[in-house]
Amino acid sequence: MTPLTSEHRGAMRKGVTLPELVMVLVIIGVMLAMALPRLAGWLDWLAVDRAAQEITAFHRTARFTAILRGQGIRLDFSVDSLRATLEGPTDSVLLLWPGPGRLGVRLTASRPTIRFWPNGVGLGADTKLVLRRGAAAESLTISLLGRLKRWP
Repeated sequence: MTPLTSEHRGAMRKGVTLPELVMVLVIIGVMLAMALPRLAGWLDWLAVDRAAQEITAFHRTARFTAILRGQGIRLDFSVDSLRATLEGPTDSVLLLWPGPGRLGVRLTASRPTIRFWPNGVGLGADTKLVLRRGAAAESLTISLLGRLKRWP
């Protein structure tokens, strides 16, 4: 048998040493520490945007249902739930969706309850909904005519 030379020993080495592994983990940790503040702001913005999209879809679905059925409808906005109730001799819940609270988004409403006539026109004054999470915020306004507008 021939003895192994230094060339052979280097070719046989596989894997990484502990100092190399520690150095890679330190570099990854430093990069994550620099990226986390930006990532948190981005996650807040995504949650607020998704909550605004869900409230917009809820509003449109409820308003068009009132128009199609020719029946008045009441919308109740809260952090925990979005509720649409058909008004009549006996009120019945038409839609019940989870609220923005499940996304960690706070909801502030100038009027937590609004109503629509059977033709889709809103009853009462303008309503403003404000969604917030961290530094991200968005406003939704429901006009007297029942239309919803998003304000970033």
